[in-house]
Amino acid sequence: MNMQWDTLKNQNYSIPKSCQFYDFFSLKKEDLHDRFSVYYNNVLFDCLMTEPSSEKEKKTLFVIFSGSKNEGDPVPVFKRWSYFPFCDGYVLNIADPMLSIHRQMKLGWYYGTKNESYIEYVAAIIQKVQSLLDIENRNTFLFGSSGGGYVSLHLSYYLDNTTHIALNPQISIKDYRYTEGLKRAVGISSLDAKDEFRRNETVDIICENISSNRFLIIQNMNDGEHCQKQLFPLMKKLNVDSLNFGMNQINSNMLVWMYDLIGGHSAQGDQLIFSYIIYMAERLASENFELSDFESFLFKNISCLWKQREWYKYISDRK
Repeated sequence: MNMQWDTLKNQNYSIPKSCQFYDFFSLKKEDLHDRFSVYYNNVLFDCLMTEPSSEKEKKTLFVIFSGSKNEGDPVPVFKRWSYFPFCDGYVLNIADPMLSIHRQMKLGWYYGTKNESYIEYVAAIIQKVQSLLDIENRNTFLFGSSGGGYVSLHLSYYLDNTTHIALNPQISIKDYRYTEGLKRAVGISSLDAKDEFRRNETVDIICENISSNRFLIIQNMNDGEHCQKQLFPLMKKLNVDSLNFGMNQINSNMLVWMYDLIGGHSAQGDQLIFSYIIYMAERLASENFELSDFESFLFKNISCLWKQREWYKYISDRK
C-alpha cells in the first residue's frame, strides 16, 4: 500500500528547465503545454501546464498560485505543481513574477508596482487560456495557499462565476506582519493607502462578489494569527459569528473548512488532503449546491483523521 501511495504521488513528472516565450497577444492553443512564459505589458509570467488524459476532463481548468519562496528554491517558483494528478482537468501553474524580479523577496503576492497590478495581468492570462481551450468560467478553479490564497481570492475582483480556493490565506495583506520586503520593492511606505486596484480591499471584494463567485477557504484553527487577523474579519463582515470544526456552509456560494493541526500556518496537508479540497470545490460549483448531512459528517471525520495522522507523525519524528 505504501508503494501504491508513493506511486500515486510521484508521477515521474519533472519541471522542464527550458521553455518557450510568447507574447500574450500571439499565444495559441498549441503553445499551452509543459513550461512556457508569457509577456504581458513587458512583465514575464512563467507558466507550467499539464494536460488531462481524457476528453471529458478537457472541460475543466485548475489554476495554481505560489506563496512564499523557501531558502534555496529555484526561480521561478511553482508551488504544488506535483498535485496535478488530483485535478481532473487542465492544470496551469503561474509563478509569481515578483519573486523573479526581486530575487531577495520571499513573498510577493503577485502585487506588481504602484501603477500596475500583476493580479490584473494574471486575470487576463487566465481568460486568454480559457478562450483558447474553450473552458467556461463555471469550470474554472483557482487555488493557492498562504500568499497564493490571497491571489486566488482577490481574482474574484476580475473573474465572475469562478471558484476560488484558499488554504490558510492572507486575505488582508496590510494586516500581515511580513510585508516590509514588499513595501521596499514597490516603493511605498504603507499598505493602508488608497490603491486604484483595490489590492488592500480583498475582504470587501469577496463580500461584493459572493453572489457571482464561489469561495472555499480552508483554515487551520491552530494558526492563531491567520484566524484572528485574516479569516475572522471576513466572517464578521459576512455576519458569521461562529464556525464549527469541519466543513461550514456560510451560504450557497461559500464554504469554510476548519481543521486543527500542530504546526500552525505551515500545516497545510498533502496530496491526499488536496484531493478532498478539489472534491468539495467541484461540489460547490455544481448547480443548486447544498452541503449534505453526509458531507458534513464526512469532513468532520476527515478532519479528525487528519489531526490524528499529523499527531502520530509529530510524535514519530520526535523519537
